[in-house]
Amino acid sequence: MFKKLVLVQGILLALQTLLYFGCEFFQSKIHNVKRPVDDKIPFLPWTVLPYCFWFPMIAFYPLIVFRTDPYSYCGYLMTMVMENVLSVVCYLVYPTSFQRPVPPDGFWGNFIKLVYHGSYRGLNCAPSLHCSSCFLVICVSFTCAGMSLWVRGFTVSIAIMIVLSTLTTKQHTLIDVLTAVPLFLISRILGILLTIRYFTPILTFVGK
Repeated sequence: MFKKLVLVQGILLALQTLLYFGCEFFQSKIHNVKRPVDDKIPFLPWTVLPYCFWFPMIAFYPLIVFRTDPYSYCGYLMTMVMENVLSVVCYLVYPTSFQRPVPPDGFWGNFIKLVYHGSYRGLNCAPSLHCSSCFLVICVSFTCAGMSLWVRGFTVSIAIMIVLSTLTTKQHTLIDVLTAVPLFLISRILGILLTIRYFTPILTFVGK
């Protein structure tokens, strides 16, 4: 069962990576999403650390949810799929980017340079997939039946820190974060509908 869970998550992450970076080859006429309010948000290179918490979170959090409540896991999985698909549609229809600041010298500055470099063309800003997936984690942590209080508190705290860090690392603008809200809500509704339809087949596949 565990191997199948890892396989499902691996396929989802591979699909997400392929769609996220692959769609950049088809984007032109890039729109600048930076606004004056973004200049008032401080640039804090050290917050790249909580920003990078996103990667282990999306890898391990679903496994925790599955062990706690399989139905919540299916809802998480289906919602995440919809977030990926709908966000890519947004990126293709309305490509977005903005000019990142020059990181300072030093450890955290060099760290954030690696993150900027890993963003390839620096596109796919609005809506922020980082933030929409964090909103999903927050939602599931509050609604997952049987999840312990400390796990809820820990995962919600991490997700909030990641959302804030997208702004202070200048990887996203305020518009990116705000547009991630309707993306999450629409994806959640569709994800629940898909869960109702495919709950049993998914559990059968993973061997529950």
